[in-house]
Amino acid sequence: MRILHVLDGYHIGGIETQAYEIIKNYPKGNISFLINTDSKINQMEEKFIKIKKENKIQEIKNLKSRYLIFIIMEIFLFVRKNKIKKIIIYPSHKKMLFVVLGAKLAGIKNIFISLQNTLYGKKYSTIYKTRLIFYIFNVLGVFFVPATKAIYNSFSQYQIKLRKFKIIYNSCDFDYINLLSTKYKKSYSKNIKNIVMISRLDSIKDQETLLKAFSKLKEPLWRLKIVGDGPKMNSLKKLARSLSLDEEEIFYGMSSNIPYILGEAEIFAFSTTEAEGFGKVLIEAIAAKVPVIASDVSACRETLFNGQGGILVCAKDINAWTRNLKKLIKSKNTRIKIAEKAFLLKEFFDSKNIAHKWHQLLKNEF
Repeated sequence: MRILHVLDGYHIGGIETQAYEIIKNYPKGNISFLINTDSKINQMEEKFIKIKKENKIQEIKNLKSRYLIFIIMEIFLFVRKNKIKKIIIYPSHKKMLFVVLGAKLAGIKNIFISLQNTLYGKKYSTIYKTRLIFYIFNVLGVFFVPATKAIYNSFSQYQIKLRKFKIIYNSCDFDYINLLSTKYKKSYSKNIKNIVMISRLDSIKDQETLLKAFSKLKEPLWRLKIVGDGPKMNSLKKLARSLSLDEEEIFYGMSSNIPYILGEAEIFAFSTTEAEGFGKVLIEAIAAKVPVIASDVSACRETLFNGQGGILVCAKDINAWTRNLKKLIKSKNTRIKIAEKAFLLKEFFDSKNIAHKWHQLLKNEF
């Protein structure tokens, strides 16, 4: 099977990482191609080039045109030239309509769009535009693949119908992350213990509650490390100062070396909102055998199998977060038990298994 994968920039994010995992672990005997519709964003480009050298990708093409109408032509020509049979599109915004149109003109029947984000918290104008875009996607016969039931439910709640869909979870390479994080853990000083949160600093996440809860712990040998960047950076630093916390110590900035960060963690905290789509870092923490504590919102509840994969805490409840963090801090045995139990979820999220599910979906004709 000849499969085209489509990204809109090589961002360091969940969408791009998931594309990388699927392509890297896709079953042998298939041929993958990759188109990037935004050549200006290249943070993760080297990772895709690396798996191309490993023969996981036959060709990578970066589109440079600023005009959306030319995307139709470029997709059409690329699909015809390379005899593409199936397409997986990872973003789901307006630009991808032009990708779909180009593919349809080239005769492609089976086009799949991965859905990674919920619609909760979006402005009415955004919902209206999304409703129109997805109406066209439906007319064009697109097959949708939400990463969680929570994502699917958010579309239903806003009366956006997904006519053809199948839920497939996101994934990570459990063995790779476990191997590297364990290696880093052995070399890391145990004098200072870290509570780590990895996420984009945006309105979907709730780092504020975590900062406030941590400030109440009064544990001198424990540090909070928030890894990531985004529009809330300045306001979060201001909040940290108001809580008498050391902003330089807490805010780590962007990092692509997740296993290293998790190797330094004793606890992984994920304070977020109902707008969360999946929380890929949750399963990466599980793979690293770091105990997880997360907000009890739909996506986290689903990803952690209603608490089998970690502790779920009422979102925005500072006292509950403080109490549960204290419980984990005081008991190493509790941390170990939670991490070991969560690791049993490997079969549901390991990259090879998820890539196989995508393969089974693409093999069928719709």
